[in-house]
Amino acid sequence: MRSRNVSKSLEPELGLSSAEGANDFPPLLTATSRPGAYRGTGLASDAQRSAYLSHPLARKHPVEPPLRFVDLFAGIGGFHQALAPPGFNAQCVLAVEIDADCRRVYTVNWPDTPIVPDIRTLTRRTDGRDASRTELNCAVPDHELLCAGFPCQPFSKSGFQQGVRDQIRGTLFFDIMEIIRVKQPRFVVLENVRNLAGPRHADILATIVLSLRDAGYRVADRPVIFSPHLLPPELGGTPQVRERVFILAERIDQPKDDWDLRGDVLVENMPISGWDPKNWRVDQILDDDAEIRNIERYELRPEELGWIEAWQALVQEIPSDWLPGFPIWADHFTRRPTIATGTPKWKRDFLHKNAIFYCEHERIIRRWLGQKWGPMRQTVQDFPPSRRKFEWQARAWQPRRNDRDLWDLVMHMRPSGIRVKPPTYLPALVAITQTSVIGSRRRRITPTEAARLQGMDPSVILRAEVDDTVAYRQLGNAVNVGVVRYLIDELLRASERNWSRVPQQTSLLSA
Repeated sequence: MRSRNVSKSLEPELGLSSAEGANDFPPLLTATSRPGAYRGTGLASDAQRSAYLSHPLARKHPVEPPLRFVDLFAGIGGFHQALAPPGFNAQCVLAVEIDADCRRVYTVNWPDTPIVPDIRTLTRRTDGRDASRTELNCAVPDHELLCAGFPCQPFSKSGFQQGVRDQIRGTLFFDIMEIIRVKQPRFVVLENVRNLAGPRHADILATIVLSLRDAGYRVADRPVIFSPHLLPPELGGTPQVRERVFILAERIDQPKDDWDLRGDVLVENMPISGWDPKNWRVDQILDDDAEIRNIERYELRPEELGWIEAWQALVQEIPSDWLPGFPIWADHFTRRPTIATGTPKWKRDFLHKNAIFYCEHERIIRRWLGQKWGPMRQTVQDFPPSRRKFEWQARAWQPRRNDRDLWDLVMHMRPSGIRVKPPTYLPALVAITQTSVIGSRRRRITPTEAARLQGMDPSVILRAEVDDTVAYRQLGNAVNVGVVRYLIDELLRASERNWSRVPQQTSLLSA
């Protein structure tokens, strides 16, 4: 941000002294929601602020008001933390979050931000009818930036000929658009899952884009698709593959024609600033085991150790340097696959490949299937169905047989099987507790480590003292702070107005 100086002649009028650092022009305003509170500016009252702004020197070096934003479907505040680093002049004037546990975390961390549980208490009357423009204008504070990690409900195709408002009516996106139409924020940032940009949801995405353009916003035909592992650490990247869709829009005051509302994709789905994602190491976000309280709850259970040891034995006994990357299914180790009528092509393909793999290593596999593992001395066929499946995705990291060691990799216990990957970056956190396993530590990642994967200061979770299960769910649903910060910076940078921008931040991995 730009720094400015103010003459000492302002000190008496503002009630400031050089000892207080008032000889420097006060930092940019970061007003809280309480009137008269100008935190960090040295302006303790409305009277001082009025004198400050009316002084000739202040008019030459104006104090910029904060970039006000609303945080819809706020979760635990990923957008808020992205806009709250020191040096960025932003103020959250309203948050909306329906989950009580998330509201608790949000309120503990940002107690000055007003928060409501349901967006429809703003956009609807108590009888269910739409609020009037006047009612909505009073319910939602003025703001320059609207952020929303919104739920993506199916939009109806009926009524398309009647306009986009009829097409989205009844969805939560309709409520977002009503706020946008009435409050007309300069910028809009919407976040959703990767599948929103897939072919099955093309109509939904087109409706969102058309709705924004209909309200006077410039927005690209296709959204930004981006993941935190594509950002270098100094720009807030983290070792997590987490592709999400972002729709970035700016209101255009006087568009000449429809082409003025067709923006460019501001960020492509590729590494930034020459960064090589292979340089990530999961160890960068890990806690010191000695400092983890009650580490037992993160350790693998005896039966889980048995499952991994069983697959460890198989991958190490296969004599070839080549190990298949397709899903290995122990239930289908047979010379000739049994394929039922109607089996989809992808599954038929995997069944044939498993049969070939079995035939090539039949002696080793038959002996392996007869061995017993874990505290209950179970054979592989006694394992839960999802643990009889295995996916090897570490060929580049361990290319030879002598290299293969599951305990040097990261593992994910998925409904589709045990998946192993290089210890460079982790798969996306999810809202259910499929937490990644760090092979070298023989344990799952902790909530503080999960917070770092999302670019969050772990204290955001720790302050609220939520249960681990709740923390994993909240973090799995959260936006990635580094990605949001970077994309908002790019949006403001591309603005046709000279907006102050998010400063480039160092990584939060050391938080």
